[in-house]
Amino acid sequence: MVSRRGYLAAGVVGLSALAGCPGGNGADTPAAGDGGDGDTGDGSDGSGDGNADSGDGDTGDGESDAGSDGGDGDGDSTGDGNDGGETESGETPDDGPYSDAAVLVDQVGYRPGDEKRAVVRADAASFTVRDADSGTEVASGDLSEPTTDGASGDTVRHAAFDNLSESGEYVVSAGGVESAPFAVDEGVWGRTLAEVGRRYTLRRANTAIDDPVTGLSLEPGHPQDRGAEMYFADEFHDEGEAVGVHGGWYDAGDYGKYVPPAAVTVGHLLLAYEQHPDTFEVGQFSMPEGVSEAEREAGVPDLLAEVKFELEWFERMQRPDGALYHKVAGSQWPGMNVRPAEDTQTRYVFGLSTYGTAMAVGAFAMGARIYRPFDADFADRLLENAVAGYEYLRDNPDASFRSDDGQNDGSGAYRQDTDRTERFWAAAELLKTTGESRYAEYIDAELEDQVGSRARHAGWGDANLFGKWAYYTADAGSDEHTETIAEALTAAADDLVAHVGDQGYNVSLGLNDYFWGSNALAVGNGSLLLLADAVESNADYRAAARDQIHYVLGRTPTDRGYVTGSGERPPGNPHSRLVASTGINVPGNVVGGPNHNGGDPDLDAFLASEDPAPAKSYLDVQGSYASNEPALDYAAPLVPLLAAFTPADAVALE
Repeated sequence: MVSRRGYLAAGVVGLSALAGCPGGNGADTPAAGDGGDGDTGDGSDGSGDGNADSGDGDTGDGESDAGSDGGDGDGDSTGDGNDGGETESGETPDDGPYSDAAVLVDQVGYRPGDEKRAVVRADAASFTVRDADSGTEVASGDLSEPTTDGASGDTVRHAAFDNLSESGEYVVSAGGVESAPFAVDEGVWGRTLAEVGRRYTLRRANTAIDDPVTGLSLEPGHPQDRGAEMYFADEFHDEGEAVGVHGGWYDAGDYGKYVPPAAVTVGHLLLAYEQHPDTFEVGQFSMPEGVSEAEREAGVPDLLAEVKFELEWFERMQRPDGALYHKVAGSQWPGMNVRPAEDTQTRYVFGLSTYGTAMAVGAFAMGARIYRPFDADFADRLLENAVAGYEYLRDNPDASFRSDDGQNDGSGAYRQDTDRTERFWAAAELLKTTGESRYAEYIDAELEDQVGSRARHAGWGDANLFGKWAYYTADAGSDEHTETIAEALTAAADDLVAHVGDQGYNVSLGLNDYFWGSNALAVGNGSLLLLADAVESNADYRAAARDQIHYVLGRTPTDRGYVTGSGERPPGNPHSRLVASTGINVPGNVVGGPNHNGGDPDLDAFLASEDPAPAKSYLDVQGSYASNEPALDYAAPLVPLLAAFTPADAVALE
């Protein structure tokens, strides 16, 4: 099997099949899009060491793609004792208040002026919308003609109630079946946005957390990161030498800290602020006491205060020559019930790569301009870091990825042996931030194929979209390249709009896109649609982007949302050590989603016994790390997506 990150890196814009994912043949494969046309790559992290089944998952759980027999390699089996696909409450994943003849809605809601659709699987001709409290009918209409949705196998009809504009809480009924309740309100997604944003705060490593909102209380985890040991020797450190690499966010269901997925996460969050600065303010995330107090007192919006914490970790991971080490983790997977402070094993600094360095350069360069109005000294420092990383890349033109024996025994590999899309992002961001022609010249000389390549979602294995957007919005680029990028963005958006309109659930995923981390692709496509809309205003782009929000918030073939804490049927049992060890399912996590390729014992058993359709290949059980694990970068594209449609005064927990 291929790791979830292999699948995620392979996902090209929702219309394309998964092209040639590596199997067990040990063949090296390029990352998605690195060949210049956007369709050549497929699985960046599992193949570079000669073993495509190296168990590199990135999930942080030993969620070995080669098929661990203990669920996540931690000796804890599935972590919750569930071997039959049951949730903690004892209900099977397809049990619940709704039958297969369900009426499916965005379980959070809709904005008053937007299109509003419910997907109906009941055999009915009409529908009604009622006030959820009084039962008063407020709208009704005929359903669309039935159509078969290929990814789910469902026969569906659509209920359109666009004219419902009065704020309130409602349900849709058809064929005697009632939907989950949902709201209509201008700021309907504000709470979800606040919860997704603050979830990064609650993922902080080496930080005491006492959160009155969720009840999460943690001692500082992994204090040993202040003196993590070098796993190898280089020109700056001896093997075993202590290096201070504290800070940063835990990546997924594990306690590893990895530069590449963190960098793409930072890219999405800073993009959200740069595109929608009026959406973000101080105090919106209700940060716990003692967290980023200096930044908040200085007027730094919560989103930027949080991202600063991660950028400071990147600084600690950077060598004097500008390159960045790859990750910080232990040599074995901690048990599922182990809290961060209880994982006392030695932590190591592992690896180094040109692609990870380039991604950090892109993030540093973005930060250098975005933080300048708030903290000029920090901005100057970030620019110095970005330039140093760029000069390292310039002096080391060949892609490289260092991997030492044993470095993936307790953490994900995130391996990629190409770096062209990441170099493009780095140079384009520096061009935008500095206006210096040398960065444009570097792109022209070394990376011109990245300018006109197919636009596709931004993930840890493919940063091309970030590079395109930075170049398009830079003042110092060539008009010809800018026009080429505009055409690439709108062409990709046109394809997505056509595809979304053909799907029964109006999701951007193609039949072969239900792989590990499919939700990140769905919301990443939504973010791409909004970038295209910024190039050429198009109501269809915005509507298709909103459809991706509706999808992850519950208008799905599984009748479940994929964001913890949002809607009536969110994930209740995510694969997360923080959840398992504390008993607190913190809102704002985005789980991987349907994965028809399997990859963990619970999901594999479900696929073998039930043979579900691709869009229904999901289990809300703790053991299913291949479909129900949250990750930093899964949630990241949802932030700019929600920010585009949410006023600042709605971004709050109440």
